[in-house]
Amino acid sequence: MAHKPRILFYFLHLLGVGHVYRAQRLIEGFANHGFAVDVIYGGPRLDDISFAAESVHFLSPIRAADSSYALYLDAHDQPLEKPFQEQRAREILAIFDQLQPDLVLTEAFPFGRRMVRHEMKALLEAVQQRRPKPLVVSSVRDILQERKKPGRVEETCDWIDQHFDHVLVHSDPQVIRLDSTFPLTDRIADKLSYTGFVIPPAKKAPSDKSYDVLVSAGGGAFGGDLMACARQAASTDAEHDWFLSTGPNLPEAQYEALQAGLPGHISVERYLPNLAEQMKQAQVSVSQCGYNTAMDVLAAHRDSACRAVFVPYDTEGQSEQLRRAELLEQAGYAICLPQSRLTPDGLLQAVEKARSLPKVDHEINFDGVNTSARLLHTFLEGR
Repeated sequence: MAHKPRILFYFLHLLGVGHVYRAQRLIEGFANHGFAVDVIYGGPRLDDISFAAESVHFLSPIRAADSSYALYLDAHDQPLEKPFQEQRAREILAIFDQLQPDLVLTEAFPFGRRMVRHEMKALLEAVQQRRPKPLVVSSVRDILQERKKPGRVEETCDWIDQHFDHVLVHSDPQVIRLDSTFPLTDRIADKLSYTGFVIPPAKKAPSDKSYDVLVSAGGGAFGGDLMACARQAASTDAEHDWFLSTGPNLPEAQYEALQAGLPGHISVERYLPNLAEQMKQAQVSVSQCGYNTAMDVLAAHRDSACRAVFVPYDTEGQSEQLRRAELLEQAGYAICLPQSRLTPDGLLQAVEKARSLPKVDHEINFDGVNTSARLLHTFLEGR
């Protein structure tokens, strides 16, 4: 192409922040591969994150009220209603009108994020009218939240049939396939491309300090039960050093309770710099099983003797983490102990089982960032 190809990348986070960090990694990769990227950001802003983008356009944000994802709130913390949705759609169309993207990339939609279907419909209809028409690509993680309501999977396929040219699946199909959680994968198979997993570049660990058991909870919004149980389990295991990385979003009262009367072999901090590399110095990693954390665990399995226990968040009707943890346990990468069955004794037993896990003989594809960029170039060249 004669000009620098432009991507308009739409994404948002509703509660957890993993989607934003995965998007950040992709944007940096796209920029390194010669793309100009414009971002439409639809969730609450994060103060500690920036993007390698030409421009970032913040919509009036929406968010989930709590971890049940049963209620969504607008920028004024009021239940999401039609006038606010229409306002966001107008904001998106105004942004699209001033840009000239060659490709529109949506993160998660239409496989998830159903609450933004009204604004997505407005954007995708505008794309259809634009000449030359931009390509439309969906970017989706390895595991999808289970769709219990009849017709929702078929609805997703209809969106893809009508509006999407390609779907990028950020997974290694030898480890986790999309059809594990999307039953109509065959219907859209001609548009699917697996990229490999998206992980951050490896960095040198910041210190020589290592821990026998490293417990982490991502941002911490869902980690209170895991941390409390790990603190109790660790108190009876004086033979090993435990480090609990709670995440910045753990409520202050819970954090203070963890710190109270702390034995010498247990450390509790909100943040452990370069957690992914610190995992590689631990004997056992205990974590939830969101996408980004699972990638850190898999990289540690590949590069070190660290073995893993996953405690997937499986309450409030959430199935994504549980399904990922079950599949990775079946493949030999970890021990799965769902949060709904979590006890201090059960956690200690899982940690001991993890210590004896052998190394899995499979070279995981972690090149999701570069492969995604190369695929988008190929899609554009083939228009």
